[in-house]
Amino acid sequence: MKKFLPFLTLLFLVGLIGISTYNLNKKQAVEQFTNSTESGIHFVKTKIILPEFSLPNLFDENQEFSKKDLVGKYSVVNFFASWCTTCRAEHDILLRLQNEGIIDLYGIAWRDIDENTKSYLNKSGNPFKKIAKDSRGLFTQITGIEAVPETLLVDPRGNVVMRFRGNLQEFSIDEIREFLQKNK
Repeated sequence: MKKFLPFLTLLFLVGLIGISTYNLNKKQAVEQFTNSTESGIHFVKTKIILPEFSLPNLFDENQEFSKKDLVGKYSVVNFFASWCTTCRAEHDILLRLQNEGIIDLYGIAWRDIDENTKSYLNKSGNPFKKIAKDSRGLFTQITGIEAVPETLLVDPRGNVVMRFRGNLQEFSIDEIREFLQKNK
């Protein structure tokens, strides 16, 4: 019996991990389904009260991007990186948002090298009103961002009210437009 005790303990732990993983996956699938069908949109409502912050401007070290830039109007803050292929996939959507002029766009270059970010934007076009750099990912800790791209919709008080994880797509422009119309 003592020979089988380590084996039984291991078997018990593997079973426990399997059950936990199954329940977690099941719960996430239900939450994802609820969010996308209940609200009819892909942005997820959230509430993040942004503290006062200041990040250096990518193109001009004498300027900064701060909460003051976001106050007084609805804005979009997009976290991206030049090395991120998914960010590149959403770039045309950001350019369309800029061209339509329905909302101010701000960018935060996440864990990127300044020269690479500048080169990428010069080649692909710059949809942002201002671009901050967060090379060490400090600001993203405030908002809970773990990967890019991620897009935040910020209210006139400068607080995050909606978030979209992953690359923006065609339907994202309509969702932003509908949100703005409902919240005039």
